[in-house]
Amino acid sequence: MNKPNILLLVIDSLRHDKCLGAGKSSKTPNLDSIIKNGIFFQQAISPSPITVPSMSSIFTGLYPYECTNLKNDIFTLNEHLPTLIELFEKNEYSTHAIIPEALNYTNIPKNFLNIETFNSFATLYDGLGKKIVKKLQNLLDEQPWFLYIHLEDLHGNALFHLSSDKNDIDSFVGKNQYAKMLSAIDPWLGQIFENVNEENTLIIITSDHGSTSADFTDEMLDFALNNEKIKSNDDSLGFKLGHKLFTSLPKTFKPIRKKIANTYVENKKKKIQNKLKPNLSNIDKLKPNKYQERLLKKSVVYPSSCFDENFRPALIFFGYHINKNQIITEQISTMDILPTILNMLKIHIPNKINGKSFFPLLENKSIEEHPILIDSTSDNTRAKFGDTIGMRTPKYKYFRNRSNPKSDVHLYDLINDPLELENISNSNPDLIQNFENELKKIESNGIFSFKNKQNLSKDDTQKAKDILKEMGYLK
Repeated sequence: MNKPNILLLVIDSLRHDKCLGAGKSSKTPNLDSIIKNGIFFQQAISPSPITVPSMSSIFTGLYPYECTNLKNDIFTLNEHLPTLIELFEKNEYSTHAIIPEALNYTNIPKNFLNIETFNSFATLYDGLGKKIVKKLQNLLDEQPWFLYIHLEDLHGNALFHLSSDKNDIDSFVGKNQYAKMLSAIDPWLGQIFENVNEENTLIIITSDHGSTSADFTDEMLDFALNNEKIKSNDDSLGFKLGHKLFTSLPKTFKPIRKKIANTYVENKKKKIQNKLKPNLSNIDKLKPNKYQERLLKKSVVYPSSCFDENFRPALIFFGYHINKNQIITEQISTMDILPTILNMLKIHIPNKINGKSFFPLLENKSIEEHPILIDSTSDNTRAKFGDTIGMRTPKYKYFRNRSNPKSDVHLYDLINDPLELENISNSNPDLIQNFENELKKIESNGIFSFKNKQNLSKDDTQKAKDILKEMGYLK
């Protein structure tokens, strides 16, 4: 069998419900045609709402905590891990990437044969679209190839920057800036796929994570950004010095370290919440519905969570040997993309991965759905506030504070309460225990356990930080 080309198009922050269904307000004839001619996954779950851990999971088939390092506020893919790229190259694929500059410091593009970067705030209209089209035209006589494209147009802080810049986003259809930008992306999707032979190319369109801003009016977006600025400017406790001293304590002090950390987290949260309290009274002025109210209050009170708006990316398969006009409702993880591609191409799937192939679904067969780990892995909250971890099934969502299982406990009935408005944790202790047992099982069966290593030079670390701060990944 001739090996098909593989095109992985990642549209950062693209949510599933903004592509299809009642939640969509953009005008996207090209995206609509792609969905109609392919397979659309309604319940694809990202293991993380942060780009680097999420993309690292896609490229390795591993949980974020197993495949990423966090040091000096920067996430990187663990350089010692094999990735999809090595597997493709072993199977005679040439590998290419067109990615934002910010990803150049993460180890994600490691081992690509050819890498092109662009300014992280560039849109398809700033020459990026032409760059992608030219790349595809240059690949016409080359087969098989793997091409990874990562677009930032929809990403939170980038969205504000782009929509207020020289690009006339307001001329496109949509209820808010997010929807208008998606409408603006669509004509370029048409041009890009005009230069792809769908007969011999497997095309995967997905995202690293979802988006909160997708459901905000412009006024709500401004409100949320202002709250983020207040939180990020609060250095009253001398966090960096305190954290350095704290982590330097011997491991024998682990129990007391944990106690001190929990006390610090709670005090820090209270201080920030008190500082932001006056903003709570302004929420009513924005006239939010109940769902928007939850999102806005979260922006005031506590930034780390595992709500679905952050964990439900779009996922579409079309092109080579893919059925048309099929909607799949089974729950799968984007971490499962790697073993699925390998399964489809009859390439050996490594034993040491967490992802599971959903290839049977592509053949109209069934799979056994399994609970999916969800991990906030927030660069801003892991160190300063303590992050969130949990699990999702098709029916229930459970998450809580990682370091303190009794803190910030959430449980939602996703069938009857898809917007996660009613926390039912207090009345369902048995369900919570079941989820805790699953979490323990995952933690005890970890495949890899590497020490964090920082591979960037001092200058590169600072460059990466500057870019990530501008984009809103770092505070």
